[in-house]
Amino acid sequence: MKKLFTSDKFFGIAAILGCIGLIAGGILGFIIYPEYLTLSVQCIVMGLAVYFMASSYRKHSKNVMKGLLGALLMAALLSAIECFGSAASLVDKVCAPIVLVAVLGLFVSHFYINSDHHSKPGMIRLNQVLWLVLAVVWALNVIAWACVSGGALSILMSVVVALGRIFMGASVVCVESRLDAYRIEREANGYKAE
Repeated sequence: MKKLFTSDKFFGIAAILGCIGLIAGGILGFIIYPEYLTLSVQCIVMGLAVYFMASSYRKHSKNVMKGLLGALLMAALLSAIECFGSAASLVDKVCAPIVLVAVLGLFVSHFYINSDHHSKPGMIRLNQVLWLVLAVVWALNVIAWACVSGGALSILMSVVVALGRIFMGASVVCVESRLDAYRIEREANGYKAE
């Protein structure tokens, strides 16, 4: 999986799809469910954060990028907590705890990975596995939602938001993986962090 998450092409696709999916999902949510304005705004803000995180990575603005990574993970964690607290259907009751644990794992590992200048390939692999778990659970959740939802627009919104979340998570894991690859290369060349 290391090659996938350090690939320029995959990172670019993940960032674009994460950004577009979340913004489009937020706009659709506002149209379909105007009473849930906060959730729609949250999706749009997360989509913009994905764009600016990828842009700051490309411009080597490491401090901005790391702040946006933390903000995205915190927003995902708050969303997971809300879903866990409001799980109503059987599928939600099964999926919500898995999502909460996986997002919490990504959130905590982000700070552990960035706590010093040493590479942490084991934590990066854990992040990649956690993302894979999230991608599967979010996809299954959309399928379950499509089975019980009444409207095509509602299903479309769910699919778009799920894809946005999946690729937002992928872009975060790509950045973490790419930064760790640089650390490994630097350490192989004799760099010693103080």
